[in-house]
Amino acid sequence: MRNPEALNASTLPNRRSSFKKVEEEQDARQSSAEVQINVWRAILPGLLDKFSRLKDPRRPGSIRHKLTVLMVYALLLFIFQYTSRREANRELSTPAILETLRTVFPEIDSTPHMDTLARLLEEIPAEQIENILGTTVRKLLRRKKLQALLVEKRYVVAIDGTQKFTRTHLFAPETLHRKDKNYVYVLEAALVGPQGIVIPLLAEFCENIPNQDKQDCELKAFYRLAIRLKELMCKLPLLIVVDGLYPKGPVMRACRQNNWDFMIVLPSACLKSVWDDALGIHQLEPDQTRTYKWGDRTQSFWWANDITYDWRDTENKHHHLVLHVVVCNETWGKNESTTWAWVSSTPLTKKNIIDRCSRAARHRWGIEEFFLTEKRRGYNYEHPFSYNWNALKGWHALMRLGHLINILTLHSVALWDTVQTLGIRGTLRFLWQTFTGRWLDLSRLNMLRNKPAQLRLMI
Repeated sequence: MRNPEALNASTLPNRRSSFKKVEEEQDARQSSAEVQINVWRAILPGLLDKFSRLKDPRRPGSIRHKLTVLMVYALLLFIFQYTSRREANRELSTPAILETLRTVFPEIDSTPHMDTLARLLEEIPAEQIENILGTTVRKLLRRKKLQALLVEKRYVVAIDGTQKFTRTHLFAPETLHRKDKNYVYVLEAALVGPQGIVIPLLAEFCENIPNQDKQDCELKAFYRLAIRLKELMCKLPLLIVVDGLYPKGPVMRACRQNNWDFMIVLPSACLKSVWDDALGIHQLEPDQTRTYKWGDRTQSFWWANDITYDWRDTENKHHHLVLHVVVCNETWGKNESTTWAWVSSTPLTKKNIIDRCSRAARHRWGIEEFFLTEKRRGYNYEHPFSYNWNALKGWHALMRLGHLINILTLHSVALWDTVQTLGIRGTLRFLWQTFTGRWLDLSRLNMLRNKPAQLRLMI
């Protein structure tokens, strides 16, 4: 279904290139590359400052490449969507690229080998690199660059897990085991907006710890992620949206303790007592309904408020929560229909039902599409880049940092017409061809260094 608030075009024009002359194409490529570099200049100084604070584990006398230079080349691997360290070594070590990079960033004084970075990531705690991603997003929030993502004056955070990759051999003791396979599973948190935008935030790896009877799992990872999310976002108002794995007492209590609002998918087989009460209240209060036209679909809502849910924790202590349930029946076409249900932490009304369901909870699917983008559209989510557990996590964090920079580039006001014409993948390829080819006038790029970098987003 087409999201009625989506920014990106639903289809791309099917036509030949609009450029008639080489000069016209060169000018368009130069302008687009300048926009991309402007975004880099707005983001990279803060990243380089954070990278420079990481403790370098190498012996001072053996250092050929500065740590910040190594990290910049790691980001370029993902910004330009290379498939492996080997390919990045081949493509990013050319004199032309080094000359272009030096024109804009004079601190880049060498061309490192990706194996050097891989060895470095084995020593730097991956959590420190992951925190850089979170603090970068927090800075964007503080500068009010992502204010358009607010729904009911809250930022919507989608949390979901996905499998990163599997191997038949045991390459690290932290991996999870299933039959004859060893696999890596990651729980991700991302900001999602009604415009269809997804901003990566945090990642929590499921990992086995020695001398434990049970394997790690997504729910256990959620409680660890919740602690980190609270530390990162502090008092920022959040609305947590998660799938049908999470309508459980401990999860909802954790959200309440952190002062987070939540909308959780409620499967028909979960929380039977809550379902029974909701159906009973619906019969007593049949006026709590609303019909809404959302895009090409008709949504019929009914809801029930103030349902008491009693549960016991692992220590057999009794708890109770006051919950609210909403059910949405969607119809479209001739005979197509589907039903959605959520449990809410806030009472539902005719005024807030659309914001909470259609503009917030339904966009939980954004993080699933985000996984597909990173797996199938150039970011090689399922490629480990290293079999060392700490380095694997470090590469993962750098991949998401590179993806964040691309998201900000693609949503720049000055580049928006190009994105609408070429699409996301087409624009990234257009920029890669421009940057790695001999299209750029370096004297014009050199002039950018004397101008303040502005980040103006089409959100």
